[in-house]
Amino acid sequence: MSLCGLSSEELAGRAQCGCQASFAELVRRYAPRLQAFLCRRNRNNHEIEDLVQDTLLKVYRNLDRYDDSWRFSTWLFTIAGRVAVSRYRRKQPELDALDPQVQAPAPDEAADRREQQESLWAMAAELPPGQYQALWLRYGEDMSVKEIAAAMSRSQVWVKVSLYRARVSLARRLNERPGSNLD
Repeated sequence: MSLCGLSSEELAGRAQCGCQASFAELVRRYAPRLQAFLCRRNRNNHEIEDLVQDTLLKVYRNLDRYDDSWRFSTWLFTIAGRVAVSRYRRKQPELDALDPQVQAPAPDEAADRREQQESLWAMAAELPPGQYQALWLRYGEDMSVKEIAAAMSRSQVWVKVSLYRARVSLARRLNERPGSNLD
């Protein structure tokens, strides 16, 4: 049987029993999604890669704690969020990164940045972290409100309110953009 045909929960169960190939398949499935999720917490690609690796290592070491009554993705993104918060708390702010004159982007990077800023997810990244995280888990990861609440250690009401506020804020920002036809 091909591992590609198994659900993430089945792969996690097999990985709990020592199947390295099953864990490798989970890594293949989730590493890009973790990277996109963690991108909100940090724009440094090397640090994001470290966060992904730290998350996957923590998942591997704690596989025995995974309860298959939950979706694997909920458990994984809960760990990822906690790893990112822990790293953020330990890290001192880098003032040079805040000064635009210290690191002027190259013209091709500036063009890439403008394209990114025009995307909806780039606008969403400007939302408060909780709203962005809830939005990403809902639309980027297709998680239910209940799963998001579990992953973020929040109530379902909090998740619903955060999603609503994020949508309203994004709609307002889209409407305010020059040349917007949303009026």
